[in-house]
Amino acid sequence: MTYPHIIELAKQGDTDAIAHFLNQSLNFSDIPKISIKQDCLKVVLELAAVPQQAELLPIIIREITYLNLASIKTVKVYGKQIKTFDPAWNYKFYLRSEQRSDFSISSQYENKRHSSTSKRQMPIDKVSQAEFEDALEQCSQTATFAYDISLEYVKKTKLIIENLNSDIRNTSNHLLSKKGANKFEFAGTLNQIQSNIKRLSQESFEDLVISLNTKRKYLKNFTVALFGRTKAGKSTLRKTLTSGNGSTIGKGSQRTTRDVKEYSWQGLRLLDTPGIEAYKGDDDTKQANDVIDQSDIVLFLTSDDSVQPGEFAAMAQLQQINKYFAVILNIKHDISNGLEDLQMFIDIPEMVFDKERLLQHQHHIHNHIQEFLKLEDVDITCIHAQAGFLSTKEEYQEYSSQLWELSKIEKLYSLITYQIYANGQNLRLSTFSDSLIKFISDIFQKLYVSQEELEKQRNLMEEQKKKLRKIFDEIRAEGNLKIKSHCESLYNQIEKQIGTFVDKYAETDIEARKKEWQRIVNQKHIEAMMKGVINEIFLDSKEKLKEFEQEYEYDVNNIKIDLENLNIRDIRQDDTGKWIKRAGVAIGAVGAAAFVAANWWNPGGWVVAAGWFTTAAGMGAGFAGNWKSREDDKNSTKNKEEEKDYLRKQVKENKQATIKSYQDWFEATIKQYQNQTLEQVDVYIKGLFAIIQDLDHAIAEISKINQEIETDFSNSK
Repeated sequence: MTYPHIIELAKQGDTDAIAHFLNQSLNFSDIPKISIKQDCLKVVLELAAVPQQAELLPIIIREITYLNLASIKTVKVYGKQIKTFDPAWNYKFYLRSEQRSDFSISSQYENKRHSSTSKRQMPIDKVSQAEFEDALEQCSQTATFAYDISLEYVKKTKLIIENLNSDIRNTSNHLLSKKGANKFEFAGTLNQIQSNIKRLSQESFEDLVISLNTKRKYLKNFTVALFGRTKAGKSTLRKTLTSGNGSTIGKGSQRTTRDVKEYSWQGLRLLDTPGIEAYKGDDDTKQANDVIDQSDIVLFLTSDDSVQPGEFAAMAQLQQINKYFAVILNIKHDISNGLEDLQMFIDIPEMVFDKERLLQHQHHIHNHIQEFLKLEDVDITCIHAQAGFLSTKEEYQEYSSQLWELSKIEKLYSLITYQIYANGQNLRLSTFSDSLIKFISDIFQKLYVSQEELEKQRNLMEEQKKKLRKIFDEIRAEGNLKIKSHCESLYNQIEKQIGTFVDKYAETDIEARKKEWQRIVNQKHIEAMMKGVINEIFLDSKEKLKEFEQEYEYDVNNIKIDLENLNIRDIRQDDTGKWIKRAGVAIGAVGAAAFVAANWWNPGGWVVAAGWFTTAAGMGAGFAGNWKSREDDKNSTKNKEEEKDYLRKQVKENKQATIKSYQDWFEATIKQYQNQTLEQVDVYIKGLFAIIQDLDHAIAEISKINQEIETDFSNSK
């Protein structure tokens, strides 16, 4: 099945095709498992080691977004290790975002994903030197015009970033001036959010300024970049083109060209890069991306002795090529061993340039380019770099013209000159517009991801607020039940003593009976016992809230981890032809927002104040006093059963009064702490929402700038 056919089926929702399409970018040994249920697409990544979430998610988001699956609204991604049951991580994202669609595929750029930009078949007639020089002059004027446009958009972008940071600062100051904002460490959180978003946006802006300043230095130069693996013949070709002495040729087992070197060739600026397979780390990758950013044409050199998928895969790790891209196939047949080999090459060049063999190489190259660079149609030019180089050497002057002609380097030159003649101004415009859009897209992505992560935290806090309210409801219900239970237990013990008390002290004078009843009531230590019960309730409540705190911190820390590891480094280019920077930018912008002051819900001030519990203190006197009101004559005959019933009624009434008194106080206290706690949560939620709104406004402005850039540069072509 061809790659275009896979894409077509994937866009129609075929799960096998989607799996193979994703695997083209993920390059896994095990194809992802894909399933669709209603409007949800499920992607399971299962590897021997836990899949790296930060590296893989941006690729999946980019590729699934590209497919534009009409019936899919949400995508769930799971990363799990083989032979384990539970996923190590999961992530959910939505496909219905108007903002993100501004940077998704559009019809005018649809073909750019699968073709080399501005490809034109070269005519038979060569471009004359006068035509070429005139084309270069027009390209220079176009570059100056493009620079001026870019400078205006740089100023607009700078203003948006400055306004964003000012809005967030004003939002923070406004929130911190509100009542309740100082009840927990919210100031530090807001300041950290502001600082990190400012850093993120300014980093991309500074990169944009650096890129534009570099281009300003070379407005008069049409730039050609030369990439390729070590030993493919890059140095030989470059020395041939620039009439060098060849002193570095053939010495590079790793990197003959240690750093990017700049040369002048036929009025062009030539950038020669290190061997692509020897790149080590972000510095080399950034350097290579900077070369692509500066270039108007990109050439990739490979050789017939070893056309390897790895060299194209290494190129694919850089920014996706969105300008004229051609492949040079260098024939490595050695003609320097003796005159016999040299003469045979001159007499029978078709033995070296074997048509059938070279067609096979070209077929492999096309397949590798389609697979890794996602380009459908690329010019491939065969040359013999050594022949060209030898033609410049004094000892080969006798064969100079023949070697130069057989090297076919003139054909390469003609290919480049025709591109400049036919399409040079558009290429120069694209170098500026694509670069501008690339960096603005980078700013857009960072702000968008920051907004999404803040939205996650806001949603998390909303959920935690509901949980917290539920916990307070549980504390209230359990506390009231415990108060009722303990009060009833204490009063039931008093009630059990009524019969014995009445029988024993029926004939005793009222003062003695009052004193004895006071003693019986005091023995139960109602106030002290209920203080203990309340403290016990508070201790239980603290444990509940502590458990909630631990669960909350676990959730928040998970978000923090996502933020620290969520990189944009694997997003190469979206389908509008705009680049996303691959310089390993960690989106830690809102990491600090994950922190709320520890224990801000912890009711550390919940203590039982002695003055709050007065009901039980007067219980003895209340019983005795009411009893005394029933005493008409101390010598009169008592009805013991009536007295017992009366006391039981008094105990019941006092029991209910005591329960109500404690429950009313407990309810008021819980309500106070609940309101204070939820008010603090609301301040945090409102703060996050306000900053999200500020980001949303900036994102909309960045998106508008993107559209304006496309319009301005499109109208200029």
